[in-house]
Amino acid sequence: MANQSPGGDSSPVIIEVNYESSLSTGTDVARYYLSKSVKDSTKQQYTRVYDIWTEFCQQNGVPEFGADHKQLAACLSLVMLKSESYSKVVTLSAAIAHEYRIRMLQSPTTHESISLLFRGFRNEHSQERVAKRPMTGEILSKMYSHLYRPEHGRDGLKASVVLWRTIWRLSLEYHTLGRFSDIAKLQKKDVVYKPTPSPHLKILFKGGKNDQYSEGSERIVASNSDDKICPVKLTINYFQFLGPTYSGYMVPSCTPKNTPNPNKAVSYSGALTDMKKLMSMLGYDATFYGEHSGKRGGATAAAANGATESQLKRLGGWRSDAMAAKYVDLSINSRISMSQLLQK
Repeated sequence: MANQSPGGDSSPVIIEVNYESSLSTGTDVARYYLSKSVKDSTKQQYTRVYDIWTEFCQQNGVPEFGADHKQLAACLSLVMLKSESYSKVVTLSAAIAHEYRIRMLQSPTTHESISLLFRGFRNEHSQERVAKRPMTGEILSKMYSHLYRPEHGRDGLKASVVLWRTIWRLSLEYHTLGRFSDIAKLQKKDVVYKPTPSPHLKILFKGGKNDQYSEGSERIVASNSDDKICPVKLTINYFQFLGPTYSGYMVPSCTPKNTPNPNKAVSYSGALTDMKKLMSMLGYDATFYGEHSGKRGGATAAAANGATESQLKRLGGWRSDAMAAKYVDLSINSRISMSQLLQK
């Protein structure tokens, strides 16, 4: 039985199973399948918060996989009190439930008291979620200019791995409406340059949040007549930067020698830190931008230039009109820009 290794590595890991008619063997296989019941992107979210539970258990002498609903309620309440982040306690609760499910144990998250606890969280800490600002064409243009500065050599080939992977990823999020988790999985073979009928990129996203049946989703990125802001030209230069023999992840982590690691993609937290550092360097307040800013900026630009809801749904991989609409920025500045486009 083969599966992908932890962390999204595409190299297969073979689980050897003696196919005997035994309870222990069947239990081991069941645990394996239960561990694959959520997408890799969801596992990454769980991993980022699960340590909170293990530390709470260690500090308070609570069994990690034998806790009752009272102990869980205490942990969740402390997290809510400290962070005031409802989404954080929801994710933590889901992560704990997942770990219990893998071990086929009854999770304390199912107790009625936990449901009532979450209702109390919502009532006491009700707050309107403020959406992060969208990436704009102007911001992308500044990123391209920064990459192509003289000190970074011809076509930016002397720039750092971090700068390249950050700008290329944000540009791709903007031009494909792709999620970070989808783009982080891309390998070089998934990004193909096509010179005809006009220069463009053909990109295959597979295994994303909205790809329920692993059918994949193909996106096309057209070239721009201005090489200085062309995503296709950027990708060709990035291929050259990575080298002709490179075949790994397109958003790689770095080796100790500051070279791209083809076998491991950058983590979500690492990518977010890189993006915020770049935004600050370019003179923007990084707190207003997040990992959905690229996708939101692309959706807003497409809508401003006449894209229909059905086109946005198809391009962004959304299954409902409501989700597509949520990514279009309708702030006063955005509406002014849309109005100005109509007057050209």
